[in-house]
Amino acid sequence: MPSKKQRSSAKRKEKVDRKSRRLSTRQQEERVRGLAAINRYRRGDAKSLSAAARTEGTTIRAIRTLLPAAITQERRGGRIRVKPSDRYSAKVQILADDGSLTTTARGSRERDLAGQHRATFMRVLRGLEPKSALERYRGKKVGGHELVSDYAQLVALAKAGVVGQLEPLYLSPDVAA
Repeated sequence: MPSKKQRSSAKRKEKVDRKSRRLSTRQQEERVRGLAAINRYRRGDAKSLSAAARTEGTTIRAIRTLLPAAITQERRGGRIRVKPSDRYSAKVQILADDGSLTTTARGSRERDLAGQHRATFMRVLRGLEPKSALERYRGKKVGGHELVSDYAQLVALAKAGVVGQLEPLYLSPDVAA
């Protein structure tokens, strides 16, 4: 019988191996769709997680497999609930002081902030919101990069064509590489 120290060492090694496991390209794309479904449900755009998953082109099974910490279920066969936040990282494209950047948003709060910032600056550029709407992003960072909050800088980036060339918010693995 192995000692307690040997057992804990084996568990730690197993945990490291599981954590370092790389997802295939298909699994990474499925994970991006799962994150989008969870965010759709959190925003209230879907009545249930299964409806959100269907809209995003994924399944509850894939979400349960690839994003288990984002959902909870009291008992087998019971209702699946989405947690208010999660710690999953995702590659997102943001508009920072340097221009368009691909960065890693760590957690649902940063992913949400990146999405809100993108929606706000697009509405400001279209004239649907005042310039002052950008002020709430002053000093805010996603992935360690400060978001654009200056209207003059935003207009300069738009004139340079940076805004028109933005990819979708969540980047699939082939775009991020």
